[in-house]
Amino acid sequence: MPTADTTTTADERAVRITGGRRLVGTTTVQGSKNIALHLYAAAILADEPLTLLGAPEILDTAVVADILRRTGTRATVTHREFATRPAGSCLPVVPDDLGRRIRTTAVLGGALLARAGEVTFPTPGGDAFCVRRIDRHLAAMEAAGAEVEVGRGRVRARLTGKRLPFNTDAETRSWGPSLGATVTAMLLAARTPGTSTIRNPSVEPEVTHTAALLSQAGVGIEWRGRKALHITGVDSPSRRTDWKPPPSRWPPSSPEARSTWTASRRPRSRTAWCRCSPMPESGSTRWTAERSSAARPGRDRYSWPPARIRASRPTCSHS
Repeated sequence: MPTADTTTTADERAVRITGGRRLVGTTTVQGSKNIALHLYAAAILADEPLTLLGAPEILDTAVVADILRRTGTRATVTHREFATRPAGSCLPVVPDDLGRRIRTTAVLGGALLARAGEVTFPTPGGDAFCVRRIDRHLAAMEAAGAEVEVGRGRVRARLTGKRLPFNTDAETRSWGPSLGATVTAMLLAARTPGTSTIRNPSVEPEVTHTAALLSQAGVGIEWRGRKALHITGVDSPSRRTDWKPPPSRWPPSSPEARSTWTASRRPRSRTAWCRCSPMPESGSTRWTAERSSAARPGRDRYSWPPARIRASRPTCSHS
């Protein structure tokens, strides 16, 4: 029977596993962290109660809930449910001590700007190994009509004049489309009357699931493949709803994104797949790990991306 023990030294922590038998069993899989964090930001726009089911029980969830409460949205987290109720007033300031603990601070800033017309937030945190670039987020805010000031690790943005449809580009110079900036632009466009356009949008699952949530709330969503995403905003996203983040970032939810992802992001044959299938009667997920027959001896058969791809890509990218 497989056994495991944890060994701790002064400078490292390791788990040693003795295997030899096929792993079979059931487990309840919580929602994807990355998708959930963007849905939490979208909840700021809602004018009706919203419940996200299967919210991951992680520190980031508690931090975002605290941010929402301090900025005016009543948020509670109980039994993997992230529930929000809009408050009558909004204080659009993300506290520095909280905003610097997560990576999606700029997305939350975009949501607060869309709702309140102004926002102050710190530069993102959450990563100790690199700086998170937010220039495409700020470009989206400026395209939406905001005056943006950056200084001393903080961003201040304020919408001036009448809200009008806008056009923004989510493409970065070196990293391809910015996932976070696409969501920021979507949230800004969702509360802007008329149809705004996001050129070169990201089609990652965080984007497609946020788009699906906004669509259910009455926002118009129209994909033009990878070239453009059209958002037709509404004054008040007001459809009460429950929403469940998926347990995995992939496959993407929309047909357009799924076809793009299949062509450009699908793992090669030398990977192992974890196949998950829902079990309605128990609410859990059955999983089996399968070893790829094409895996070469001496290679890590359960890793993705392969080492050669990991080495060819920089460590981090735009948020």
